[in-house]
Formats: sequence, structure tokens, C-alpha cells
Amino acid sequence: MKLIINHMRIALTTIGCKLNQSEITNLKQNLLKAGYIIVPKNQKHDLHIVNACSITHGAEQITRQKIREAKRKAPQSQTFVMGCLNKTIPEINHAFKNSTEILKYVKKNYAKAQYPVPNTQCPKTRALIKIQSGCDFGCTYCIIYKFRGKSKSVTLKKIITQIKNLEKQSYKEIVLVGQNILQYKYQNYNFTQLVKAILQQTNILRIRFSSLDPRLIDGDFLALLKNPHICPHLHLSLQSGSNKILKSMNRNYTTKQYLNIVKQAQKINSLTSITTDIIVGFPGETDKDFQNTLNFVKKIEFLKIHIFPYSERQGTKAANFKNQLFPQIKKERFNQLNALAKKQKAEFCKKIKGETLPVLFEQKRNGYWRGLTSNYMQVKKKSSKNLKNQIVNLKI
Repeated sequence: MKLIINHMRIALTTIGCKLNQSEITNLKQNLLKAGYIIVPKNQKHDLHIVNACSITHGAEQITRQKIREAKRKAPQSQTFVMGCLNKTIPEINHAFKNSTEILKYVKKNYAKAQYPVPNTQCPKTRALIKIQSGCDFGCTYCIIYKFRGKSKSVTLKKIITQIKNLEKQSYKEIVLVGQNILQYKYQNYNFTQLVKAILQQTNILRIRFSSLDPRLIDGDFLALLKNPHICPHLHLSLQSGSNKILKSMNRNYTTKQYLNIVKQAQKINSLTSITTDIIVGFPGETDKDFQNTLNFVKKIEFLKIHIFPYSERQGTKAANFKNQLFPQIKKERFNQLNALAKKQKAEFCKKIKGETLPVLFEQKRNGYWRGLTSNYMQVKKKSSKNLKNQIVNLKI
């Protein structure tokens, strides 16, 4: 028997990566189509759905804090959790593996509103497209594959249909997201063939990629950068500039291979930006290993570096490694690398100055329109015109 709640209100929270953001957006649209009412979490609601993140110990703590805080503010509300959460807590009423399970459960157990709510246009200008989840690799520091399992790919038809629907809503840019998007495999389509199909079967103006795995990049993939619809921006996950540490992480590439990918990409388009993730303080990382990371970073000129002090995760191989580093060492190395990252960003921006680049404007704040260039630089421009969701060639 369904629980009867007139005009049932559902609040949504997501924490973590772009894949989580994509999943919660899709869930929202499906709930609206099914006739449920979505409200901000600070308004009265009957059900709160949280998309959790446990990629680091800190991320899991944030997830738990948000769940507990939400329960304190709305004790009468049910709390459902999906995504990546290592352990349940008393504030959670039900835990699900994914949004499909939640949607099925809600439809079965909760009465919907009196009429379906129309699928309204999202106010954002870039849309996240989930193409896969899970990962077939086993990096020694990572626990996510235990939550998400082996790589699973979305069908080509579903991806194309979703993009065409977004075109009708006037979206200009899509971002292909997943745990490891280069592991995409559906029938005879790998990731590169998927992108070519999107280019052939849709009219979307800009295609951007989320995090990329260096061990899966080949010449066919890099050739995609020649197409003007592909954003010249690679978020190429490095993790360490020490080959010894990369081997200990089970990353299966070397800094030489990584550098070669960057050089090839920037040979195709000299304005290609590189962003990355780096872990500092991994077990066994010596002063020399960390210095190797600093030296290697100087060769790349990254636009942005996401820096993570190593976080011990129970259930991973690295948690059992010897030579775990003290928190103070991790903090010092974080500060050193962060200072270098800021300097590199300034140098990259200086190199771009004077270039004319296409900018997709997203919002107006403090008198300035703000947007992103195709190579992922944030820019602002004063204008009396409404530039929202417009692509404008702008001299930087």
C-alpha cells in the first residue's frame, strides 16, 4: 500500500563529483515527470534524497554531517541515500545503490501529486551527461570501485536522445561524465567512437570531457581535439610526478607517457589547457619523490591542480602499506604544491592574454557576466546585453 501524502515534497542533495551531479539531475527530472514535487531542502519536505560521496575520508565526513544536519532540521522527513557511502548511520531510513532503485521504490511506496509536473528547463547552460559508472581498475588508494563495481556503460541511443532533448532546451554545452569515461564500451562503440557518433547525430555546439585516465589515451582519442566542437581542455589525472609512487598506486603509466600525451594535445591545439588531480603524502612518498612531483609539474604548466592530502581508506590496499606519513608532512607538501599551482595558473592566464576565444556566458554577478572559455578559463565581461547562454568570441 502506498503512503498517502498530498502533494508530496522531495528535497535533493548531492555531494562530490560531476557523475553524482548528473545522477541527481536525472533523478530530479524523472521525479518531476512522475508527478512528485521537488523543493529546496530548506523548505518543508516529506523525503530527502542524498547522493553520497566517500572518495576521501573527508568527503565521507561531509556526507554524514549533511545527512545529520538535514535530519535535525526536518526530523519528520524520511532520508534516503544513494551513491557512495561506506557505512550507514541511524539518520538514514533507506540506502540504495543508485537512482534507479530509489525511483522504483518511491513510485511503489509513495503517492504522487495530483498531476504530473512539466519538465521545466534547467537554468544552467552546461549539462552533465552520464555515459558510464564504475571502474575496471584497482588503484591502491581508491575505494569507489567497491561501491560502483565494474564499468557499466549507458546505451548509445539513450545518450543521443538525452543530448537531443537538451538541444531543444537550448543547451550549448554538454560534459560527458562517469567514474572512468574512457572505459566506455557499448556494443562496438568505445569512447572515441561514441564521441564521433555524438558529433554526427547531434548539433550540440560544445562537448567537454570530465576526468580522463592517461593509461587509456591513444592517438585516435587525441585526434578528436581537431574538431572545433570538442573543448580543448583535458582533465588528465596525474596523481603523482614520481614513477615509484605511480607504480605503488597501480596507475600503470609513467610521467614520460603523461608528458607525451600533453605535448601531442598541445601540438594539435596550442591553447589546450590541462587540469589535474594530485595526491600528496601517499604512503612511502619520500622528500625526493615529492620533489620529483614538483619538478614534473613545472614541465606541464597546468591551468588548475586539485590537490588531495592522502586519506587512508579502510578496505583499500594502500591502507595497509607501511611508511604512512604524518599529517604535518602532508600539510606542508600540500602548501608547497598549492603555491606552485597558483603560480602556474597565473602563467597560463598570461599566455592566453590577447587571444580571442569563444566564451559561454552563464550568469551575471556584481555587474559582470561570467562564463567559461572552451579551454575552461573563467572570464567576466561588463555588458548591458543579456548574454546568458550565449557563446561570444571575446578577446581575453
